[in-house]
Amino acid sequence: MKNTEKISTQTLLALLAAALLSFTGILTETSMNVTFPELTKVFNVTLDTVQWITTGYLLMVTIIMATTAYLLKKFKSQTIHLLAAIAFVVGDVMCATAPTFTILMSGRLIQAIATGLSTPLMFHIIFNKIPAGRIGSMTGLAGMVISLAPALGPTYGGTISSTMSWRMIFWLILPIIVISWYLGSRYIRIDPVGTGGFDVISLIFLAA
Repeated sequence: MKNTEKISTQTLLALLAAALLSFTGILTETSMNVTFPELTKVFNVTLDTVQWITTGYLLMVTIIMATTAYLLKKFKSQTIHLLAAIAFVVGDVMCATAPTFTILMSGRLIQAIATGLSTPLMFHIIFNKIPAGRIGSMTGLAGMVISLAPALGPTYGGTISSTMSWRMIFWLILPIIVISWYLGSRYIRIDPVGTGGFDVISLIFLAA
């Protein structure tokens, strides 16, 4: 009986909006790893410095994820998704046009904000909109999205950087973000669910 519970089209499209944003964020994280040797030459920096593109990105994602539960209690999910989409576009354009390593690094950190918001949002939609009997299967699909993106990243990054330019890694995913924004603006409809406080001390320790 539970397995026959239907998921509305609106819920599926809302979930797709968050999943696209999360997928592209994680995809770009691993796709940049194969460009490190080229970036050291382009920006005249050491490999240790370039590696902060990944290290800093993951650190920022972790910090933002720690705040998302609180944000989802205070703001509409649609607003959170819109903020994530805007952050992703801004960071993406900064990375694609970066004249210096500092600009590239800043763009990656802004993109990390988008990933840190969209990944928890994807699960938030599942637990709030998916029928109880289907939560397990949909959680599994969401986990597949998170697992598939880093696996495809190096192939995507290597193919694009070798046939075109490493900057195209960012330009080519912009249409996906636009689609995600459109779907999210139309179909994500979850109101704030509480007024719990924010544990600033825990966040500080996490960032440290």
